[in-house]
Order: sequence, then structure tokens, then C-alpha cells
Amino acid sequence: MNKKSFNKAFNFLKKESFYVILFICLCIAVTAAVITARNNKNQSAQLQKSQAVEQKKIKETAKANEKPSSNYNNALQVKKDNKAKSNVSNNEASKGVSNSVSTSFQKPVEGNIARGYSENPVYWDSTATYRPNLGYDIQTPLGKPVFAAMDGKVESVNTATQDGVEVIIDHQNGLKTVYSNLDPSVKVSTGQTIKKGAVIGVVGKSTLRSAYEKYGDHLHFAVLKGKEFVDPGKYIKY
Repeated sequence: MNKKSFNKAFNFLKKESFYVILFICLCIAVTAAVITARNNKNQSAQLQKSQAVEQKKIKETAKANEKPSSNYNNALQVKKDNKAKSNVSNNEASKGVSNSVSTSFQKPVEGNIARGYSENPVYWDSTATYRPNLGYDIQTPLGKPVFAAMDGKVESVNTATQDGVEVIIDHQNGLKTVYSNLDPSVKVSTGQTIKKGAVIGVVGKSTLRSAYEKYGDHLHFAVLKGKEFVDPGKYIKY
């Protein structure tokens, strides 16, 4: 090979080596991008899986705590039994109750009825079960003040119910009101006498029974007449 041919071959290899090196660099860059994307995808999948497992655990806990037979079914049975009683029996049960006590309710919280009173079982997303709703679920923002619907005496403050933190007020006229899914920092205590419109607490996220309903934050409000739940719509309007 003469010098001219050698130089020509050398220049050709020199020129082509640039493209070879460029190709190798591109391969390395593409490989790095693929590995990074795969790692990000795996991390995202693991995070989603972890969140799904956590949510499933919470729902299973709520479902495990579900005791409709000892709570709602008993309440419905009491309601049926009470309806079967004669008017004389009902009058006797009402003896000693003052006729001067008002039954005019104030709204317990400002909001909208997300789920109404129903003695027939309805579907609940939170527990994937059917059960009655013996009260109102009032959709309202977290932290909204909750008021006593009427004058009365605080019968109990419960912090560990399936409906969350709960206050029950006895109105001394045969009626009681129940306020559930409150924030733990309630403003009243058992035995305390309160006036209509007094703040008893604020809306919280303490419920297990209805923690994942589509309507979100809410107050569960119920009315007891004697020992049976009745439609709150008989006493308040939204």
C-alpha cells in the first residue's frame, strides 16, 4: 500500500470513528433513560400498592367492627315493637314528661343532606355492605361548628363508637339527639346542662362506618324518641 492509499484509509477510519463513538454514546443515553423510567415505574407501582393495602386495611377494620344486628337491627325491632303497642301504653310511657318543654329544633350544623333517613338497607362504599341509615348524614366542611338542636342535658360523650366521637343530649321531653363524627376536642361533658344553639364541638373525621363515602366530610345526626330512632325530618328542615 502506497502512502497515498494509506492516508486515504486513515482519513476514512478517522471520519467513521466519530459516528461510531456518537452511536455508542446514544446507546448509553437510551439505556440510562430506559433504566431510569423502569425504576420510576417500579417505585410508583410500589407506592400505589402500599396505599391500596393501607386503604384496604382501614376498610376491613371498619367492616370488622360492623355490628348491625346489635345496633341498627335492634333499633328497628324496638321501633316495630313500639308501633305494636296501644295508644294507652304510649301515653303511660309519656307520664312525667313536661308538656311545657319545646320540641322546636335548630339545625345542628349548616350543610346539605347527603344521605337521608332510611330504615331500609342502603349501600355504603366505606364497608361495602348494606344497612339502614337511622339519621341524617349532613355534608359540611371539616371543622364546621356543631350546635345543640334544643335545650337539654348531655347524657354521654363517647369517643370510641363506629360512628366516631359522639355526643348524646337528653332533651327531657322524650327526645334525645345524637351527634356523631365529631372532632375529639368536644366542648361539652357528661351531665352538663346546655342551651339550644350552644356549640358542642366541630365536624371531624372520627367515623369508621362512613369514612369513605363519596360525599366526604359530614355530621351524622340522629333523633331518638323513647328508645326508637325516628326521622329527623320531623323536627328540622334542610
